[in-house]
Amino acid sequence: MPPEQLALWTQAAGWEKLLNRKGTTWRKLDAAAQAAVVDAASAQSLMLAHASVIKRPVVDWGNNGITVGFDAAAWAGRI
Repeated sequence: MPPEQLALWTQAAGWEKLLNRKGTTWRKLDAAAQAAVVDAASAQSLMLAHASVIKRPVVDWGNNGITVGFDAAAWAGRI
């Protein structure tokens, strides 16, 4: 994951939306690593170290913004 791309996604969608706290990677992290994620910088650092903690799919729709995760209703108007 290029840091520049992650920074763009974080700015566009927000780190809270990008960080998958329900996935197995997050659950396998120790409590201290989870507690250290408190802002965009710490979330980006974790996502760069463990790319599988990024919620997927992340789709850049160009001028129509970025979506994180799959939502059929939200995608219907974009495809």
